Amino acid sequence: MSNFVYSVQMTRISTYILFLSLFLFAACDSAKKEFETLKEDEILLDVNTEEYSLNEKVLGKTAFDIMLNVDLLIEPLDNELKEIRRVEQEEALRKGIPADESNARLHIDENLSYDVFYKVMATLGFNGYVSIQYVIGSNFREPLDMNLPERSLYPFSDEDINPYSCQRAKKRRQMDKLSVMTPQEFKRIITDEKFLYRRTNRRIKDTELLVKCAQKFIDLSLAIKSNGNGVSYVVSLNESGLIDGAKFYTYENIDDVWKFIEDIRLRRELQDKEDRDLIFVVLEKDMMVKNLAPVAKKLKTYGYKIRLYLDLE
Repeated sequence: MSNFVYSVQMTRISTYILFLSLFLFAACDSAKKEFETLKEDEILLDVNTEEYSLNEKVLGKTAFDIMLNVDLLIEPLDNELKEIRRVEQEEALRKGIPADESNARLHIDENLSYDVFYKVMATLGFNGYVSIQYVIGSNFREPLDMNLPERSLYPFSDEDINPYSCQRAKKRRQMDKLSVMTPQEFKRIITDEKFLYRRTNRRIKDTELLVKCAQKFIDLSLAIKSNGNGVSYVVSLNESGLIDGAKFYTYENIDDVWKFIEDIRLRRELQDKEDRDLIFVVLEKDMMVKNLAPVAKKLKTYGYKIRLYLDLE
């Protein structure tokens, strides 16, 4: 092959690569603009490693306000959202229409921790933002969805059987098992009949609720953990339909997780569970949120709605 022919071919290849790069850049830029184009009553929250902004208004530094903040809620963001919701509710009252729960869009840097992501979601949820489209990193072409429990519809009575009342009852039951009674508590139990009655009655009601929960819900969850050499995955679910019937399966390979979930989707005895399309996902607080992105994307293809363990009481 002559140098001239070789040069022509290399020029063509370089031109093709340049054209492809420009095309992908334009497509990505177009997807970003589409994601950032808000509908009525939507908000856009952007969180990067340096700062975070709401509707392009910088609210503060990510490290100081979120990473170093021991509280669950992000105060500057919480204040801004409360003001937005106040104006929306006043407008709804003036028009004589319900003040619906609101929608949000979130872009978060993939190199931030799950703890940051969790606090952002919690702050949104506490302010009534229940339907959230979010992008982790730069993949604006495939935004993900998160559905938080609606506070206006959230059943604060444990008599309502739902995944959240079940989680609260399960948490209390676990705390009861782990707690050690102090001498003061023991003395109160044997001397205060009303206290003993309330304590006993709550435990009976929790047990009755959890029996019904086990019958109605599979209670599927996926925990992503750091194991020193990489990442491991723990899948838990209640296959038996019995109280305290949850089983845990640990995998080192994500492909094994997908095989297991595919098996769950096909099992006839689990297809009638009311939460068969719901999965709770949790990461260790210090893990990078980029570990969530491919998992959330895959779960979406199975038809799952991803929820976080957010207690909105």
